[in-house]
Amino acid sequence: MTGPDAEKHSCISCVSRSRCVLSVVEPELLDGSASRVQWVRFERGGTIVHEGTPSTGWVVLCHGRARCTVSVGEGKRLLLCFYGPGELLSASLSEPHGFSVTAVSHCTIGFVAREHVLNLGRRYPELLFQVHQRFEETQRHLATRLMDLAYGSTRKRLVRVLLGLGEEHGAPEGGGVRIDIPLSLRDLAEMIGAARPTTSGELQALARRGLIKLAWPTVFLLDPNGLRRFG
Repeated sequence: MTGPDAEKHSCISCVSRSRCVLSVVEPELLDGSASRVQWVRFERGGTIVHEGTPSTGWVVLCHGRARCTVSVGEGKRLLLCFYGPGELLSASLSEPHGFSVTAVSHCTIGFVAREHVLNLGRRYPELLFQVHQRFEETQRHLATRLMDLAYGSTRKRLVRVLLGLGEEHGAPEGGGVRIDIPLSLRDLAEMIGAARPTTSGELQALARRGLIKLAWPTVFLLDPNGLRRFG
């Protein structure tokens, strides 16, 4: 859904530019043509990327937070990760999307059509290298998650996910770490591939040991080192 925020967005004035995958490109160039980057606004819960649809360009998250999920059969979905500003939501230029991305909060995305991606790649080879690095990072993350699902216990999977969220989206607080994205029991259950009652039981066990504190939708890692040893 488009809106005023999307129309006003500019790469030149973007506060997340230093983290953006397009940071190697001069913002004046990106802003110079109305068709170079198209900004679209999504309300909370809106689907940004539809699983199974063909990709026609790059999708960059400019503002807000988003979640990436994939179908794992029998109507179940696995929550792979959360995205923050500057991250690339879709890197393929032709293959169908193997996942879906939905808005966790109000989001603005920048869409760069395939022909512009190719032109930018010729002008800025380092851009393609940066995208390749991020893609490899995502693939490693996915491989680790799938290995955990296949061989790790529910507790180990939960601990790894909590520590990962703390590293990627954490803010120091009171000697611990506050996970700075709104989470629900459903989110964590989908991230570890477990039923909600099972996930709740494991969370309560960690809380009783003083390793985490639950104040939905916020989760605090009170003792990250202890949590790492416990898992």
